[in-house]
Amino acid sequence: MKLIPIKQQDFQLWGQYRLALYSAQKEEDNESEMGAIHQDDNWFCRFIENDAGKVIGMVELSLRNIVDGCSSSPVPYLEGLYLEEAERGKGLGAQILQMLIDWCKGQGYTEFATDAEIVNQRAQMFYENAGFEVIDRVVEYRLELN
Repeated sequence: MKLIPIKQQDFQLWGQYRLALYSAQKEEDNESEMGAIHQDDNWFCRFIENDAGKVIGMVELSLRNIVDGCSSSPVPYLEGLYLEEAERGKGLGAQILQMLIDWCKGQGYTEFATDAEIVNQRAQMFYENAGFEVIDRVVEYRLELN
């Protein structure tokens, strides 16, 4: 298994994965957001390719200047990890996470962070089993200003 760069011609598949992963993502905003992310050097976005050369998911990692509970800056932040449904439960997520941890260490980072939606118990268990510690739980609010 390996992580391969996402190219502009791959935006359709990348967009499908993002819409499946991020429940709040609006389809009409997806393409412009992908374009901005693709141009930003503070993002590390890759497809996950299995040993047969088939794309089976994606990861999005950003470098954040401030992360709750972290004392270093910047902090690699796992924004998203998506595996196709048929690939889940095989231990691939743990392998991918280890690849990302190794990459972060190789780049000299001392901390690595992520989050999970409050309703996504499966993801929370996955990260806690991987050694991540819960830092905080918050409820986020939004007010649209017209």
